[in-house]
Amino acid sequence: MGSGTASKPATSLATATDLNVDETSLALWRKLYANFDKRKLVKWRQLGGGDLEPVLASGAVALLDAQWIISHAVAGGVLTHRQALPKEAFLSLADLVEAIDEYSLSLPVAALSYPWLTKDHPDPRGANLGRVAKALKALLSEPDYITRIGVFWDFGSLHQHPDPANGGLGCLGTLYSHPETRVLRLTSFPKDHKTEHQAEGTNVATYFDRGWCYTENAWASLTKSGRLSLDLRLMRDEEEYSCVSLVDECTKGGGRRPPLLPSQFAAELETKSFTNGKDDKPLVTRLYKDAFEEQFGKATELRYVRLGWGDAEAAQVAAVLASGAAPDLKELYLGYNQIGDEGCNTLAAALGKEGAAPRLEELYLSYNKIGDEGCKALTAALKEGGAPRLKMLYLEGNTIGDHGCKALAAALVEGAAPSLKTLFVGSKPPELVTACKERGIYLDLYIDNSHR
Repeated sequence: MGSGTASKPATSLATATDLNVDETSLALWRKLYANFDKRKLVKWRQLGGGDLEPVLASGAVALLDAQWIISHAVAGGVLTHRQALPKEAFLSLADLVEAIDEYSLSLPVAALSYPWLTKDHPDPRGANLGRVAKALKALLSEPDYITRIGVFWDFGSLHQHPDPANGGLGCLGTLYSHPETRVLRLTSFPKDHKTEHQAEGTNVATYFDRGWCYTENAWASLTKSGRLSLDLRLMRDEEEYSCVSLVDECTKGGGRRPPLLPSQFAAELETKSFTNGKDDKPLVTRLYKDAFEEQFGKATELRYVRLGWGDAEAAQVAAVLASGAAPDLKELYLGYNQIGDEGCNTLAAALGKEGAAPRLEELYLSYNKIGDEGCKALTAALKEGGAPRLKMLYLEGNTIGDHGCKALAAALVEGAAPSLKTLFVGSKPPELVTACKERGIYLDLYIDNSHR
């Protein structure tokens, strides 16, 4: 996992240049560093926490303590702007590193994506505060798994007008697109919110029609695991959630788009509106492009599993691969979706392009709707030299029959996929068994009964 200090040992001191801060901020950072548990710091940086250190060390962004948010909501409070919040409302960088342990699977950081309810205050009656607090309470319900969470909430995390010291916008792409941060998306208005009663000039567009919401959602759809991007609209009022049940509930039906190329993002952005009529399109277009290049440029695995994606979404993933945006990609997971022959054809065409996936070693297409034609297209791409380092190919749980398997067998005999060591398919005709045996490829059928 890359980080802002990746070129240094995991426990080395950063310089002012590394952190992009002045000497005063650097002195504060080094004071904090002296108190870090070095084992926790190593784990923090293994998870990519180094990417967040510059903005957190500079003070441009302050993360709210999830426990404080919960307490404030229970007390019937309303979130105020950052300058008016008490010190105890925030978590420091040291607090975040301390919240890491050896079993941590992600960073203790969440970014909130939501539409402001009025032009002057995002949540004047605390309705969204209560919804967010409910989700945070569930995420913190298993302290052995997650002990603390620092929450980016724009109103409380960025200096608001008229304070001029607002340098946090440039870091938003990293906060939302980082593969190990959570994104909490409020894609619906509170039940009692009436858009027709808002003051003139208020942006009353829905979540997906707003420029910043659309951008945040697109950032969260780049390389992040689907289980780290939660749609809080799916929470039920009467339900009390655990961490696991919240994640299950708020990822139902996928709820997540495939990644967009920067050019596609920019075209769609033209149809979106921004709060108070501001034209932030040039800024967010640049920030999206930067995040796209940053995250795909260092990605070694992509997990797009159980998202309900079909052929159209597979084509989007194929476009990203074909662009050469992920040169270090080793593992691609697209299992348990609805991808058919058409989607597999586009993926195969992308893999067949020079430079598309030169380091890909594992490809998971299990439990989709791929048939013989899709298998033949993938076979042809491998035969032409696509994914030359592929070691593991998972095709079980599809509708691939003997015709597709025999085409694969013939290609293996001719030397396709020279690095292949493991193959899972849905049938084992004699030709495929023989080809795999001669090549020393482990061949098996795998039946996932839980999927049935």
